[in-house]
Amino acid sequence: MTEAYLHILKSKYPNWNFVTDPDDQVKLYISCKCEFDDALSEMLEIVKNIGIFFDNKDYIIKLKKGNTLAIKVKHSKKAKKYNKMYTSGCFDIFHFGHLNILKRSKQMCGHLIVGVSTDELILKEKGRLPIIPFEERIKLVKAINYVDEVIPQTDKNKQRIVDEYNIDAISVGDDWKGRFPKTTCPVEYVAYTENVSSTILKETLQLQPQEN
Repeated sequence: MTEAYLHILKSKYPNWNFVTDPDDQVKLYISCKCEFDDALSEMLEIVKNIGIFFDNKDYIIKLKKGNTLAIKVKHSKKAKKYNKMYTSGCFDIFHFGHLNILKRSKQMCGHLIVGVSTDELILKEKGRLPIIPFEERIKLVKAINYVDEVIPQTDKNKQRIVDEYNIDAISVGDDWKGRFPKTTCPVEYVAYTENVSSTILKETLQLQPQEN
């Protein structure tokens, strides 16, 4: 649970207090500031929204005195399908589709390594530089909770990454089916997020009229 996300919660739900606890078990306390008609529905909405941040762990929600919720998080004992997994991308204009593949990848492994394409590789592959420079893109990916390790992607040699980092499996969007290069490890195809991509976002931004 990052400070940035806590700020979003506080802004979206002004009738609620959100307090983190340094204890290893209790990660978040939610309490209602006052009585209001939609308190229960908002409480359920809040719980649904924060669930995504604890999906790689078990979490218990307890209603305490005074309309206070305690979100207790404990490490899951369920074995993951893979130990180390690798996925990669440009991550230029980060969007929900990127977040989805990182989330699904982390659900399958204990340690997720993400390769972020360098500016030089993008220029070589696409004939243009990215909108967001490499230093900023790699910092953004490092800040995602699902990601355990981030490395520069300097080429498209997946087998080199598999060998160098002892990768058990690679995850990619299912739009790569039938054209992803073969390696010595399995490939997990994650469902492609419809109607969202960096290309679509860039085209949309270019169509927007400039303000005078």
